[in-house]
Amino acid sequence: MDKSGLFKDFNFKLVVIEALLDKEPLFLGELTDLQNKYTNSFEWYSGQGAIVEIREYLEELTLETSDLDKIEYLCFDGGNEIYHILKPDWDGEDSLFDVTSVEGFQHLKNLKTVDYISMCSPEVLEPFKEAGIEIMY
Repeated sequence: MDKSGLFKDFNFKLVVIEALLDKEPLFLGELTDLQNKYTNSFEWYSGQGAIVEIREYLEELTLETSDLDKIEYLCFDGGNEIYHILKPDWDGEDSLFDVTSVEGFQHLKNLKTVDYISMCSPEVLEPFKEAGIEIMY
């Protein structure tokens, strides 16, 4: 659940966060600190679900408009770094991070292109098409 209220689907929020990781978002320092703290005890989490402390942080995280405005491109792909931050041993073989809704994408004012590789059914991306955003399959 995205507790910030920006997005209907937390897994879609993860796709948005992924798009920001290399754009120096305001939250990057905190996320890096959490990643360093909790992935050092990776064996403890092996075979478990997502790292609870990182998931809770991301669920509560309110993405700033200044960060959202940096996004021109989203990539729906099981190889995204954010999934391995949350669950270092994730192999992509389950539906843990599947996106069921892109509701809230309207907050991404500069979004121009979406790259679809996996993580949802193509129908989930229809709102992008309707908004005139290019989808690459």
